[in-house]
Amino acid sequence: MGGDAGSLTLGTVVGGLYKVRRLIGQGGMGEVYAAEGKGGEHVALKVLHEKAAQDPDLVARFQREASIAATVKSPYVAGILGAGKDRNGRLWIAFERLNGEGLDERLRREAYLSFGEVAPIVEDALQGLKAAHRAGVIHRDIKPANLFIEKRKLTAREIRDGEAEERTRILDFGVSKLRPKGGRKSEPSLTAFDATLGSFAYMAPEQVRGSARVDERADLYALGAVGFRALTGRLPFEGTNALTLIALKLDRDPPSLASTTGDEWPASIERFLSKIMAREREKRFSSAVEAVDAWRRVCRVMGNAANRGAPTSLRSRDAIDDKTEVTVATFAGTSSTFNGMTRKR
Repeated sequence: MGGDAGSLTLGTVVGGLYKVRRLIGQGGMGEVYAAEGKGGEHVALKVLHEKAAQDPDLVARFQREASIAATVKSPYVAGILGAGKDRNGRLWIAFERLNGEGLDERLRREAYLSFGEVAPIVEDALQGLKAAHRAGVIHRDIKPANLFIEKRKLTAREIRDGEAEERTRILDFGVSKLRPKGGRKSEPSLTAFDATLGSFAYMAPEQVRGSARVDERADLYALGAVGFRALTGRLPFEGTNALTLIALKLDRDPPSLASTTGDEWPASIERFLSKIMAREREKRFSSAVEAVDAWRRVCRVMGNAANRGAPTSLRSRDAIDDKTEVTVATFAGTSSTFNGMTRKR
């Protein structure tokens, strides 16, 4: 994305703090700009459209996004630096600006990824969800476009410690909600849009029926669907229209990796995806903490499969031949490693 065709002219100072440098994204409610702070810091500046600012519900949603995002502190979640309203009445949120690409961009380029590439993405996203859920936040829109693969410049010490050069960060808490605590009543719905928030392709079945009462397990389902899409190049459920897709989600269990790819996969990863995407949420992992532990067990099994030379279980993007090499990807935030088959570049 890029370009200078936003509603703000380049050089505009927002909130008396951030100078607009270029447009990097836009949507129905607002635009995102690359901007620079007074101290030279680089930020991603989200600005609410003037038209959207006339709608009290959208204003409340925008302000709630800033409030909710500020409660989640994690290296696996894009950090918020500030928010406010400038003297022109313009609402803004400043996030740390990350270098890298969205998982959606990578999947458009690569179609599907090897397990060695998917493993740390899922690990990091689960770590981000752990932090969000611990803060009482349910994201409600986990999808490839909201998972950003950050390219990191490592210090010498980080290199010695085995830190990963890529880290996946969760973005966009625009449709998230705070889970009520201590017996409080559920958070009131801001608009009728709360009936179904999020992206249908990755949405849990219960969220299709209504977002107001979903819990953390809806985020886990969505991440499972992301992992399935990344590994196979296909969505768990595909339909020619939203109604067909919804019907499939409500009536069927997700397919297996084997039935989708024609490859053999270890039972451990098939069980993991079957559980995290179970149609009934009571059958899913109870929390991101439980899911992380289960995912690490899967990675150990997949690593053993790689060491035994079982390539069809690893979904290499190329045919296995003498040009295929084994690389080791270190999981960010853990000391465990996985030997994954990746295409030689």
